[in-house]
Order: sequence, then C-alpha cells, then structure tokens
Amino acid sequence: MGMNIRPLLPADRDAVHAALVESHAFTEEECRVALEMVDAGFNDDYTLLGVDLLGQVRGYACIGRTPLTASTWHVYWICVHPAVQGTGVGRALQSRIEAFVRESGGERIVLETSGRAAYERTRTFYQRCGFEVVGRIRDFYQPGDDCVVYCKSLTGTDA
Repeated sequence: MGMNIRPLLPADRDAVHAALVESHAFTEEECRVALEMVDAGFNDDYTLLGVDLLGQVRGYACIGRTPLTASTWHVYWICVHPAVQGTGVGRALQSRIEAFVRESGGERIVLETSGRAAYERTRTFYQRCGFEVVGRIRDFYQPGDDCVVYCKSLTGTDA
C-alpha cells in the first residue's frame, strides 16, 4: 500500500484538517481544538505522527506524556481519513504509537472518547487494539454524552 508512518510536518496541516472534517465524527469545535493541538505539537508540546500513503497524509495521532506520571502516555487525538478506514491504516498507526511509547519508557496508554452511539466504531477499534474500559463519567461532554476512559498496559501487568 506504500504506507509510511512518520512525524507530522506543518505542511501536513491541511490534510489533517481534511481528515477531521471528512470523517464527520467531530464537531466544528472539536476540529478546531484538534488543530490547535496539532499546532502545539509543531511547537513540541505533543508528539505528532502521520500516516503517509503515496505522498499524502491520510491519518494522524497526537500523543503525549501524561503530566505528573512516571510512565503513562495519552492518546489525545487519532483520526484516519474515511477513504482509507478499514484498510489497516488505523491499526498500523496504533501499533506505531505503542512502539513509540515503549521506546520512550512508557508503560501504559490512556485515552478518552465519547460514549455516544456515533462513536461505537471507535470504541470497538480501541477494544480490538487491546484497550480496556477503566472508567466512565456520565454526561461528561454534555447530557447523554459520557466520557469513556480506556487504558492499555504495555507491560502486561496492569490495565
């Protein structure tokens, strides 16, 4: 498929924006916040990984060390363009995230996502990647929209 997972570059910002918007998974405000975090990543506040398919970024992840922890990392955003969803791009990106976190001394990855029905496919993806639900905050984002918290141990000793 000609897939390369590499650091995201400022020139990739428009492709990231397109993936966010065209996925129809995020509100306009969520897209704005995601792009703010991408911009912060270009200033080294986060680690940004992009999936390059034949010279075009078709997915990305924004990750970072979780403040005040010894070895925990967060996946803040992950998005794959709908044109390539279901082709293994998301799985390859998640595998690279895990390898990067391990190489950086990380022992676990935490992520949070919406409990809305529209996010069922996302939650299924995380569970297939070995994440376990470790918490739920009812009505977190808004009434009827829970925050579902996932964790994956990279050492096999905790969840």
